[in-house]
Amino acid sequence: MLGNDRASRTLLLGSLFALCASVPPALAQGTPWLAEPGTGTVNVSYVNQNATEFFRQTTKVKGPLEATGANLAQNTMWFGVNYAINDAVALDVQSGWARSLVAGGVGPSGGQESYSGLFDSNFSVTWRIVDELVSNAPSVAVRVGAIVAGGYDTGYINSLGDGGNGVETSLIVGKFGSAAGASAEIGYRNRTSTEVNRNAVGGAAGGEKVDIPSDVFLNLSLFVPAGDRFTIGADYRMVNALSGIDIGGAGFSPSRFPALQEDVHIVGGRAIANVTEAVSVSGFFGQVVAGRNTAVSRIIGFGVSFAFGGGVGF
Repeated sequence: MLGNDRASRTLLLGSLFALCASVPPALAQGTPWLAEPGTGTVNVSYVNQNATEFFRQTTKVKGPLEATGANLAQNTMWFGVNYAINDAVALDVQSGWARSLVAGGVGPSGGQESYSGLFDSNFSVTWRIVDELVSNAPSVAVRVGAIVAGGYDTGYINSLGDGGNGVETSLIVGKFGSAAGASAEIGYRNRTSTEVNRNAVGGAAGGEKVDIPSDVFLNLSLFVPAGDRFTIGADYRMVNALSGIDIGGAGFSPSRFPALQEDVHIVGGRAIANVTEAVSVSGFFGQVVAGRNTAVSRIIGFGVSFAFGGGVGF
């Protein structure tokens, strides 16, 4: 039963964690379910994003390079570890190596066809307030995380991210049953300013900063067991910037991409298989269905999770 099998749950949660950290501008998704104290998971996942359209403000248009119809792609290898210190507290770390590509030209933003480097990293602590295993209520947790910007250039259409360090916090509620499980997370993210890229179009002579907007985010997940070792799921993710500029609006230039008011709505699904007591494999897809100043990306990913500690291991 999904609600009572803690070993299977630990692997399921590891797979969910690995695949939920895949889509900028959101970095990671928390969970109210912790592994047994002294145990955890190591996660590795590959994520591909592709787009031939984008939202200019809220209008979907061809692009991001209208003249050539070039595809904007990014491939990311994510690496993560989560570990339960005790019954109420867990730590997790997530980072990735990314490579972007715009074949045939980079358009009005300048720059190169491809960039690669370390993506933003996330270090977080989850404190579970309510455990459904000892209460009839849903599990409830609070998560606090630190964001460390990767070493890449901003201000290009295929930059790996917005740069900027920051913090995020969220409230997470979830419940497992015998037939299905569901979770909901709502949170707030604040990041520092980043230096304007002098080499990008519209870049300053030097030293100018651009503010990265704060945002709120919402993650909803539903997962249903389809046998003893197989789980399918559905996801909805939303990130909504609280301020910022618009593409083509007042104060806009490509060098100021990090200051965009970027909103995104993603729907998707996933499948997770527990290969052994210590190993699970997973795959997922997602599609940006609405947004503001963001690429209309199709997202595909695959991952593997390894449980460690306690009675399981490599």
